[in-house]
Amino acid sequence: MRDPRYDPTIESLDQIVQRCSRDGERAGYFPAMYLAVTQTVRRRAEQGTFTSADGMERFVCAFAGRYLDAHDAWRASRPMPASWRLAFDASRQWRPIILQHLLLGMNAHINLDLGVTAASIAEPGALDAVRADFDAINDVLGELVDGCQNALGEVSPWLGLVDRIGDRNDESLIRFSLRAARNQAWNVATRLAPLTGTALDNAITGVDATTTSVGNLVAHPGLFASALLLPVRSRERATPRAVMTLLAAVRPVGE
Repeated sequence: MRDPRYDPTIESLDQIVQRCSRDGERAGYFPAMYLAVTQTVRRRAEQGTFTSADGMERFVCAFAGRYLDAHDAWRASRPMPASWRLAFDASRQWRPIILQHLLLGMNAHINLDLGVTAASIAEPGALDAVRADFDAINDVLGELVDGCQNALGEVSPWLGLVDRIGDRNDESLIRFSLRAARNQAWNVATRLAPLTGTALDNAITGVDATTTSVGNLVAHPGLFASALLLPVRSRERATPRAVMTLLAAVRPVGE
């Protein structure tokens, strides 16, 4: 039986993807991938995978809510986190490759939003109580990485060039970024959990500034990397609709 608690979040994400598909906007790449993540979480909740289905639902919906709030603020030209503005504004530029768009979204959503979410829903002095949900959503993200990489190979035929940047022991750039962001997010949650009021707001602003700096490196990786990315981008000829369709359909390998 379908768990209806995830329906509002999935419907909101799907509406964004549908609009972006219709209008040919690359701002839909990240929510298409995120839609696949949320649908996977719902399927596992229905299968009884999580220790606390209620806790997982609360965590996932609060986490997604930060992305949805940022998206709405961007569309309405309202104040918003700088790291999200960077990601959304990049979607209006020709140069970033598909992977860069996804990494910019992951940067803002994990390095900023994930830690803030964990800290905000934890009871005072009980951050460890949300660790299982934090780890579970990260596990789903990690399992979807390989499927996402395979999907990108269909629409970005020269994507393999990207993994020549840096030395990661043959680990893909998207997996490397996810692993690093996961560790950073829990550190953020630990720092924010004891804070309230102005101190909390200032700390979140500081995390956003650091996250934006990381995003700027993704968007503008330097002359050598940018030169390497240019032919990758020139071979990305699929329509935004086709890219979003592939990303939204990603499943964990073997599922």
